Amino acid sequence: MESKRIVKHIKNLLLDPNNYRFIDKQDYRHVSEDLVADQRVQQRTMNFISGKNNENIIDLISSFKTNGFLDIDQIQVKKIDDNYLVLEGNRRVTTLKFLYDEYLKGNDIGKLTESDFKSVNLVEIVEEDPVQHLITMGLHHISGKKRWSAVNEAQLIEDLVYKYRKTEDEVCNALGISKYTLRRSVRTLALVNQYKESDYGDQFQTPMYSIFETAISNPAMKKWLDWEDSEYIAKNKVNAERFFSWVSKSEEIEIERIDGEEERKVIKDPIITQYRQVREVSTFINDEKALKRMEESRSIAEGYTFSDTIGEAKLKEAIETIKSSAKVAFNFNEFLTPADYDEINKVKLKLDALIPVSQALILINEKKAAKYFDTVTRHFVSLHIEQYRKLKNLDVSNLKRINIFAGGNNMGKTSMLEAFYLLSQLNDINTYFDLEKYRGKFSSEVHSVWMDKNFLSSIELYGDFNNTKASLSITSEETIENVERTGYLSTIISNATIVNDNLSSSIHLYSNKEPEMRYEVSKILCRAAFTSPYRYNNNLLQTAHTAAVKEGYFEQVKDFIREKLDRSIKNIELVSEAGENRFMVSSDNNQKPIDLTKYGEGLQRVFEIALLLGYCKDGILCIDEIDSALHKSLLVAFTQFIQEIAQKFNVQVLISTHSKECIDAFVENEFADDELTAYALNMDEDGEIVCKFLPGNKLKQLVETINIDIR
Repeated sequence: MESKRIVKHIKNLLLDPNNYRFIDKQDYRHVSEDLVADQRVQQRTMNFISGKNNENIIDLISSFKTNGFLDIDQIQVKKIDDNYLVLEGNRRVTTLKFLYDEYLKGNDIGKLTESDFKSVNLVEIVEEDPVQHLITMGLHHISGKKRWSAVNEAQLIEDLVYKYRKTEDEVCNALGISKYTLRRSVRTLALVNQYKESDYGDQFQTPMYSIFETAISNPAMKKWLDWEDSEYIAKNKVNAERFFSWVSKSEEIEIERIDGEEERKVIKDPIITQYRQVREVSTFINDEKALKRMEESRSIAEGYTFSDTIGEAKLKEAIETIKSSAKVAFNFNEFLTPADYDEINKVKLKLDALIPVSQALILINEKKAAKYFDTVTRHFVSLHIEQYRKLKNLDVSNLKRINIFAGGNNMGKTSMLEAFYLLSQLNDINTYFDLEKYRGKFSSEVHSVWMDKNFLSSIELYGDFNNTKASLSITSEETIENVERTGYLSTIISNATIVNDNLSSSIHLYSNKEPEMRYEVSKILCRAAFTSPYRYNNNLLQTAHTAAVKEGYFEQVKDFIREKLDRSIKNIELVSEAGENRFMVSSDNNQKPIDLTKYGEGLQRVFEIALLLGYCKDGILCIDEIDSALHKSLLVAFTQFIQEIAQKFNVQVLISTHSKECIDAFVENEFADDELTAYALNMDEDGEIVCKFLPGNKLKQLVETINIDIR
């Protein structure tokens, strides 16, 4: 570039409105050369450079006032008509312009004099080389001390590569940067530009650059976005838009139903606000369940907690730690003391619990399948049992929110509830094994040989749930697959159909090794639970407790127990004791908290049912023999509590009983009977079980007038 030295008044200098230092600003617009001298353009440019309350030039103001204007770095300009456009030194010129205004106002300008404004030393670029100009700015603001923001640096690099067709080596050598830095800048800017073109693009701010830079540098995120390095674009547009929503504020409509429906717009903060959080999300980016949890809660921590991927990684890490620590302990075993032996024995007991007694045990998988419906507006309205145990060709219709199945012993009441429970879980085959485990009164796990021998007949169920037809069949067959035949027993197959989806899962049973489960997708209609006085699932109860605490519902459970069962109870807490989680009860009658199991069966039963009602939100709860261990004086209040909570959490309740007092309690409590239906299970003259129903209002009328016993 050809240049010459000149001296001009500060009034003849024009600030560059297209300077790279503020092209990332939301209200930046490219200005053509014929409009550069416009007073409004110049004022806007000065505001850009100086910042709010001159925060961007406050250091230069102080320096100039203290030391005067030291002509150390060149101010480069080019001539435009009668004025000169500043190419390099815009911040210093902005500071001089500000102090010149102060001088004209008569304000203090320190050591500066009028001559500093009238005779500014400049270097005029006579023949401008735009590439050389960019490189000069890059040396000052990319490689030098006066750094621009990362997005502005990236824009300059991209212009050199694509606008002026410079090779990567030429740019790297000229600016003194690495090829990695160059490519990372270009990739990041490309993703930023893709974001700017999205629905969220107007939200881009300079600090967000590091978020996009981390995303494009993370292998897992790049793969998830299907990033193409040759085209510099995220080819998976759905995932890209999803990622953009995580880094942006979202506007959602909430409907308030206070004195009528009223829509209200709610602005929710971004899920990702820091580059470190991109790395956190990348650890479970391929776990769809965790991503949905994160999006619903707008919390990365929630997604992390619910991620199977994280859980599996932590398990592997724990196993490696155990192996390494055990090796160290073995090498130094001569130092073991009696106290050490006790500690090792405790660890051994926990390790033993991880290993099945027999490799042929069927371990019930606690992981829940995905829900088929996002929302549930209507639960089961009908069920047809083609075959399940002793129930055959049986129709149940007119189902409501509360459904009571009454009858004498051995009339299939429990089987009826199990049929609903099984169908609600579609092809989640663990549900079937869970029921068989309790049917067989196994305290731990079910052995494959027992399961094979006790599969007596196929299961075939049809139902109408959430205005959708669903069906389930479970059969035992000999597989035609090419499986290991040594010790092979049979294959249990679960086939579910809903709308146009066929969901299948199977499990091969062996006498000499653990079963082999096969499925592509496992779905459930809704969350469900089965509670009975003859079975206890501590893990499920703990999960229900966690849900109750999150919903703010646990206090309501404790209040009911205090009011209706034991006023001396102060609190019920889930605590870890001796490696086990237990529910401990604080009471005025005891100095120390005691285990919940030390209380009567009635209180424990109320506690379990109440917790499971909250856990089964938008789902179904099957309560077998609800009246067991409950005194008839409690039944009216407890049945009303059940109806209130079922309505609150949108739960359909299916109940079995052989107690007339229980039926009376539902009729006599103060809750409306519109959503109450009762069914009588009886044997007909052919020895077949039949099911007859009575709607709530009719049931109430009959109980009050003729004291009917539907059993």
